Amino acid sequence: MHHRIIDNFLSDDLFDYLCTLKLNKVENNQIFNHHNKISKDGSTETSCISVEKLKKLNLECHDKTINLLKELSPEKAKLYDYSDFNIIETGKDYTFPIHRDHINKLLSGVIYLYPEKNLGTILYDNKNGENPIEIDWKQNRGFFFSRNENSTWHSYKGNGKQNRIVLVYNLMTNNTKLACKIEGLNYNFVKIREAVNPYLYRFFKKYI
Repeated sequence: MHHRIIDNFLSDDLFDYLCTLKLNKVENNQIFNHHNKISKDGSTETSCISVEKLKKLNLECHDKTINLLKELSPEKAKLYDYSDFNIIETGKDYTFPIHRDHINKLLSGVIYLYPEKNLGTILYDNKNGENPIEIDWKQNRGFFFSRNENSTWHSYKGNGKQNRIVLVYNLMTNNTKLACKIEGLNYNFVKIREAVNPYLYRFFKKYI
């Protein structure tokens, strides 16, 4: 998987701000996503990050990530519509399964917030989990890639000791049809697959 790792990704004040957010209690086998969004026209949706800090995050990070997208997948850069800044807390015993990201994610990124030690992102050669490689956890480390249908399989989980809190920072598009075309995918097939997958995951999770 082609990817980039950037240490000390956030400025100290923004990193400290995100690490001190008051979040909902997440149990050991749960995951919770605090969704925050800013569009290219400046409109915002927030749940845990203040509008002021969200705009500052976008101002500080946007040029860096757009340039990463142009480097990793230049054809997709023109599709950008909005950015997600999601605070995701993973319970210490929770495992998110091996997956490829949704087609509307142009650039996928994660910045490790806290605790000081946990597990990073695990990359695989395929959906069967062959040849796992971990992007080591380091506070304020950013890990970025542009999804590809067959080569961006990954997962993450808690380390069994402490909950895992990250900023998931994605550059997004509303034009999934053109994103499919760029990757050489059948739009109708992908649309059906993405609609069905959440239900399949919930069904099979009952028996894991």
